[in-house]
Amino acid sequence: MSIQHWFISDLHIKDINERSGNTLLRFLFFLNQNPNQHQLFLLGDIFDFWISNGQVFQDHYAQLISEIQKFLDGGGKVFYFEGNHDFHIDVFWTKKMGIPVFENESYFKIGEYKVRLEHGDLINPNDKAYLKYRETVRRKYIEPFAHYIPGAIWKYIGESISATSRKKSSNYAVKNQDQIKSWIRTYAQKKHKEKEFDLLITGHMHVVDDFTFESGSGPARSINLGTWLDKARALMIQGSKIEMILIEDLLKN
Repeated sequence: MSIQHWFISDLHIKDINERSGNTLLRFLFFLNQNPNQHQLFLLGDIFDFWISNGQVFQDHYAQLISEIQKFLDGGGKVFYFEGNHDFHIDVFWTKKMGIPVFENESYFKIGEYKVRLEHGDLINPNDKAYLKYRETVRRKYIEPFAHYIPGAIWKYIGESISATSRKKSSNYAVKNQDQIKSWIRTYAQKKHKEKEFDLLITGHMHVVDDFTFESGSGPARSINLGTWLDKARALMIQGSKIEMILIEDLLKN
């Protein structure tokens, strides 16, 4: 049986007992039935906020981390792409868990496809304030401050900022779906011209979109995963099969 590759993003988990946290836990239980048959790609904003390796985050999400460790120990593979709610995280996820962490886009051969993966926070060209913020917090001389400030302080700051950001993003996505889809599709075509791919998978924009376009070398496809604040979804690739799956439906079987 060929490997099943799973892609999720923008869960914005605040607590293991709320909907997204509990759904992810049950999804990990499902994967851990035969972990060596699965690979899991986390495309950012998995948690409502996580920075550095703060013990407060490790304690708060201990049950999820335990299941991910079990998945790794069983032969599963995990890849983590930083979002705008989880960054400078390699000190825990790579150094302690052994999971590769990517700050920006990366290309993989997945099933029968050349796939470009990224969080998607560069899609909107008009979000000048965020793009400036992103550039600033990812500078190398800023990173040591992220590790120096105690995790409890970061958790308090992050939860306050995230609540406002999440509400703003969700409201904007509901009211401006057509504009957002246009940005996603324009971005996909632009990036394909820079370096070809068969499939681009992104998150961040909180809008589900599946778009196929023609290029000089044939058709290419862009899929945005939406957000679990709406419905818990995962994209699954197995061989030539590409399918968007509702997690609740998967767990009923």
